[in-house]
Amino acid sequence: MRVRDPLADINKAATGKTFRALHSLEGKRMGLLWSQHASSVKFWPVLEKVAERRFRPSEVHRLYKQSTWNVVAPAELAEFVRKVDYVVVGVGG
Repeated sequence: MRVRDPLADINKAATGKTFRALHSLEGKRMGLLWSQHASSVKFWPVLEKVAERRFRPSEVHRLYKQSTWNVVAPAELAEFVRKVDYVVVGVGG
């Protein structure tokens, strides 16, 4: 059994990949990633419409997971990420 220290070392600089900040979402390429969880079946389509109206994206790309419980294949996710400037994620539950 491994026991991990629950305290974070907050004095360290963050490690990992950095992302550029968007000053505005309007007119950018929008990604919509949805887990298709049963609890969000009615909500998600409405959220998509509202987001599209509000941010007027130049393109919309959708990736709907085939299973709430399984992750998206890395290659599929990488291709999706290349097509968009930002992603709205719906995990349900």
